[in-house]
Amino acid sequence: MIKINGNVQRLVAIVAAILSAMALSMPGTIVEGKGFAAMLLGEVDGVGLLSFIVAVALSIWYWKNWDVFSGHKHWTIHVLASLFSVFTLIGKSYTQLGNWDFIFYNGRQFVIAVIAFIGHFILFEFCICGLFRFLDSKKIFFCNSNTRSEKDSLNGSKYFLFSFIIISLCWLPFLIIYLPGSVPHDGYQQINMAFGIVEFSDNHPWAVTLFMGALMRIGRVVSDNFGVFLVVITFYVLEALCYSIICYKIRKWKAPRLFYIAVLLFFSVVPVFGAYAQALIKDGIFMAFVALFITLYTECCLSCLHIIPKIDIKKQMCFLFIVGFIVCLTRKNGIYMVLPADVLLCVFFDKGKKRVALLLSALLALSYFSVNEKIPAAIGIEPGSVKEMLSIPFQQTARYLKEYPDDITEEEAEAIEKVLRLDVGERYFPEVSDPVKNTFHSGEEDLAEYFKVWRTMFWRHPGVYLEATIHNAYGYYYPFYNFSRLQPYQFYIKGEPIATGDFDIHYIMPEKLRNWMANYAMIWRNMPGLAQLLNPGFYSWVLLLICGYTVYSHRYKRMLLFVTPLLNIVIYIASPVNGFLRYAMPLLACMPVLIFFCLADGHGEVLK
Repeated sequence: MIKINGNVQRLVAIVAAILSAMALSMPGTIVEGKGFAAMLLGEVDGVGLLSFIVAVALSIWYWKNWDVFSGHKHWTIHVLASLFSVFTLIGKSYTQLGNWDFIFYNGRQFVIAVIAFIGHFILFEFCICGLFRFLDSKKIFFCNSNTRSEKDSLNGSKYFLFSFIIISLCWLPFLIIYLPGSVPHDGYQQINMAFGIVEFSDNHPWAVTLFMGALMRIGRVVSDNFGVFLVVITFYVLEALCYSIICYKIRKWKAPRLFYIAVLLFFSVVPVFGAYAQALIKDGIFMAFVALFITLYTECCLSCLHIIPKIDIKKQMCFLFIVGFIVCLTRKNGIYMVLPADVLLCVFFDKGKKRVALLLSALLALSYFSVNEKIPAAIGIEPGSVKEMLSIPFQQTARYLKEYPDDITEEEAEAIEKVLRLDVGERYFPEVSDPVKNTFHSGEEDLAEYFKVWRTMFWRHPGVYLEATIHNAYGYYYPFYNFSRLQPYQFYIKGEPIATGDFDIHYIMPEKLRNWMANYAMIWRNMPGLAQLLNPGFYSWVLLLICGYTVYSHRYKRMLLFVTPLLNIVIYIASPVNGFLRYAMPLLACMPVLIFFCLADGHGEVLK
């Protein structure tokens, strides 16, 4: 921002406020007009009480703080403001139009998009500057545990027990109302595999499938319902234990009591945790162990940075190995988050400890390969379909066939038909790849020819490929959109054809109570402020802000901790569903620890 004095400064502040208010009032639609002015006026929706309040509030804020913010410059703030502005324009365009036409429809529309970008950029610059200045003021910082003395009504392991009781009690209504537990599609499929009802494959983590099957068999001595409950209550306790350890660790690191309470409430009250704790599905347990892994990892980093007292690193690395291995067992892509993190941890260690870290990383890779490759093959578990990794190219092909059905040769059609049905253009749903992906009917031998055709078609219409990719992922970096095609929670027991009749599984409590509970959980998605707590894009923005502030405050070494969460974003951007809360839950569960690590300070100095 340019620093200006006097009346000119006031004028610039008012103009900037009007630009920001205009940008916020643009819903992302296109209004055809005979000229640029007609299109711009048609797309600005500034009439209404809310628009008026926003314009007045921004004018006052910019007027009072323009000189302060114009002198508060840093390239990370500019980068973050630019990213958030681009994400917002993309999100608005795809939410309203299903494409990027709000930006690229024609030359006049592009100029309108640039105006919207400038308005959003100024707003985000002010917000980010304000946040960073607030953090710099030391109104929020976490001191070295050796420099703080505070009398606690609770101490030591009592924090763990207290956290476990609160979390368990807050989740209890979900458990009781949905007795014996919800059994969604994936969970039911794993039970079927464990009992030999369908072919056992590693589409789902096979070790978790066998564990579910073992608990189900024990519980079936009483009834099928009790078998489901035994699986659910086991996962319920394990998840509550993981989050209780996280709360205990945060308090042990001498975070302010208010921060500890906020974290405890986050895990206890935000409905995603209780909702998944009552479901027979791998995602809840995976989320909990990823968060625990990040917590133990953070403790290693904090100790090496002398922010907390030294810990036994070798012992901690053993715990880290065990939890990291469990993460890999509970979801196949867990290895892509755990292994890079373990290797990067060497940067924090001295020479002797580096060897331990590298040895455990190698052992983890070897163990993962043995458990997920060798053992399944040895006991007859079929490998999962390659289609699970091909959501992006399949969606690109489907969008191409939908928008340019005649721009394809017979040879190209033949190559595609060996892999996918040719009517995938009609089946194409831009935010869920399953309708297209489920038409896959080929072995790997035909994929090479398919990808040759895929590359050739890309060069003819690259924009279609880009639009298909963005449309299937923008919800993960645009926090003001709720994906509604699939419900964010797993409040159901799967019926036919997955339910083959081999099990008698049914809810015990009345449907009216279940509907009330589901409505309560869904209210969070629409309440102002609370809605963002259940939005994947919000956590992506928070992570980017954390990374930005870490660089802004010259704590470059700390950025290594954020590699795993950033990889998590990459993984769920490549997922088959756009903006699906279920896939973003690991990042959501890690966020309290990541925020702590960003704000943690040793002796009040800035750590490099």
